[in-house]
Amino acid sequence: MANTTFAGTVRAESGLKVSVKTAATGAYTDYFTVSSAGAVSASSTLAVTGVSTLTGALKANASQNWLGIKGTRNTAVGGLALDAATTAYGDGDVLVELGTLDTTVPSGHVAATKFFIDRALIGITTAAGQTLVGGLSLSATSGTNTNAAVSSGTEIVGAGVTSFNEQLSATQSVTEIDVNLNNSAGNYHIFVPNVTAAIASKYLYAFSTTAVNADITAGRFTVLLEYAVF
Repeated sequence: MANTTFAGTVRAESGLKVSVKTAATGAYTDYFTVSSAGAVSASSTLAVTGVSTLTGALKANASQNWLGIKGTRNTAVGGLALDAATTAYGDGDVLVELGTLDTTVPSGHVAATKFFIDRALIGITTAAGQTLVGGLSLSATSGTNTNAAVSSGTEIVGAGVTSFNEQLSATQSVTEIDVNLNNSAGNYHIFVPNVTAAIASKYLYAFSTTAVNADITAGRFTVLLEYAVF
């Protein structure tokens, strides 16, 4: 059949396929499909020259891409729903669980054993209203309640971290500071720790490093964590 040109919209109720027929057997191989639900599958290189807008997750599970072992975790804390006004928080107590780091590695890689923490950015959107400093920690335990200690935590942002100098390939000669969660809106804390954590410690927590026994429910902040698995 010759080429067919349509001036209007082509509608296919059961999907669309781009296939190649094997002359010897008559069998067809599908190289590009669009299901009736809108799912797109391509078995070869998909070249996109324009801007692609995705409303869902983007997952790249191959070593030859820019996302292979790199991950980010972005969490906006819309308010510290804490009972600090009635129950005092102490050093190391959980403020809020921020989410889970992805442990996926591309095909062809060995199983990951470590996270490498590249960079952390904590942006303050609303001050806590009371003196409140803290840090970020990773744990192998999810669901630790606020006002309880982080379970076997690995501190990755805060005064307890000994960061690594990437120019010297040695530990830094300076001491990191804790995060001021009572800072003015628009201020931020940025830290490049270059430290590792066990791959099982994939649950991210914000914790307090000072005792607080006052209303801190106004506090709001956003955390962006960049990391790799290896």
